[in-house]
Amino acid sequence: MLSLPTRLGMIACLWLGTQSGAAEAQDSGAPKEVRYKESLAPLANPERGFYAPRMSHRMDGLEGLRARGVTLLLVEMDLRDFKDREISPEKLDELHRAFVRARENGLKVVFRAAYGFTGRDYRADPKDIGRIQGHIKQLGAVFAADRDVLFAVQAGMLGPWGEWHGSNHGDPPSLEARRAVLFGLLEAAPAPIPVQVRRPMFVRDLFAGEPELTAETAAKGGPLARTGWHDDALLSLPTDMGTYAERGWDRERELRWCENHGRYTPFGGETVPPSAKTPIEQVVRELEQLHATYLNSAYHRGTIDGWRKAEHRGENAYAHIERRLGYRLVADKLRHPATVAPGGTLRIELELRNVGFAAPTLPREVAVVLSRGDVRCRAVADADPRRWGPEGPIRVSVDLPIPTDAPRGPWTLSLHLADPSPSLRDDGRFAVRLANDDVRFIDSSGWNVLAEDVEVR
Repeated sequence: MLSLPTRLGMIACLWLGTQSGAAEAQDSGAPKEVRYKESLAPLANPERGFYAPRMSHRMDGLEGLRARGVTLLLVEMDLRDFKDREISPEKLDELHRAFVRARENGLKVVFRAAYGFTGRDYRADPKDIGRIQGHIKQLGAVFAADRDVLFAVQAGMLGPWGEWHGSNHGDPPSLEARRAVLFGLLEAAPAPIPVQVRRPMFVRDLFAGEPELTAETAAKGGPLARTGWHDDALLSLPTDMGTYAERGWDRERELRWCENHGRYTPFGGETVPPSAKTPIEQVVRELEQLHATYLNSAYHRGTIDGWRKAEHRGENAYAHIERRLGYRLVADKLRHPATVAPGGTLRIELELRNVGFAAPTLPREVAVVLSRGDVRCRAVADADPRRWGPEGPIRVSVDLPIPTDAPRGPWTLSLHLADPSPSLRDDGRFAVRLANDDVRFIDSSGWNVLAEDVEVR
């Protein structure tokens, strides 16, 4: 349960585009309570869901993805031509253009690089770990330039598909090689962008001696708090093709560890042909336990088609999974004064639930907007949605000062869950839409309209 007061220093009251000072707080009218109805419709919310895979040199067919509910891309970069030299400026520009295309289409990127993406690319990575580290530093310049649409980095670099097996540095690669790649990428990717490794055991041995993450240690944002994992043989029992392979750790023990770690770091992946044999009840149970944020929409089709034909608790299983991947925020109840005087303070109390599998991964601005025509008053809550997990209710409390010269009459109250990047903050495609039938979403601004009858008088 979270109680989130307003950070008063972030309040902006705008009158026809100019700032207007807020007067001292005054008593407001009697409280009014509004209850909302949850929606089961699919939503194209940012930074979660089924992703579409693309190679960095083939970024075609992006225009219709959002209409299908897709907001994430896995962009893979093939470095096979650069095993013995630096990445060329042309290749780096190719990656930059991939980010540009993603931004143009309202998408964010999970990135992975490797020295080959076929079964013939075993031991194709450079034998010189220094060469790999140099490539990571080069990629860091692109990450910094396009950080607004970079969602996560899969560690990659070692072995075919960058999956940390079949490498010139071992099978699995040596701890020294894995450490060079992970910590190089953590430095190259701007904080708090997470980096994901291929197996949970890699997280444990790379951070041997450190205690498991807690809400307190995760909030500090250190390297462990930025290190997640991904499973590209998801739900292939019993070990997910070696994903759960640490001696002394069976699947249940692994899942318990992952359940805690996934509260604070993103998890995602893709299925394989054997995944189709996993009962749908276990599929949903493990996705819940792993706090799954994203899955590959293109692989494995047999598994995904099986989900489309199955039922889970009386509904289509695929629809259930699609709806719950990542976060899904539902407004339950709003309390606010029916009227407020100019120069007074509007007290807003909103209760939400997260019915998804996971909390949001990246920081997000939580703002309340009171508007009438071109007049806007905006308060940003001291809130961190990364802690809005599915464990319990979420309460947001905001005190919104009203200018002394505010026009009398009805005002509209909205919640804006905005991307904190200045380049995306006012782009509705990158804002979070609440999962409610009776909350209108303004596509252009990204505002969730909670009430349209707040009286200033």
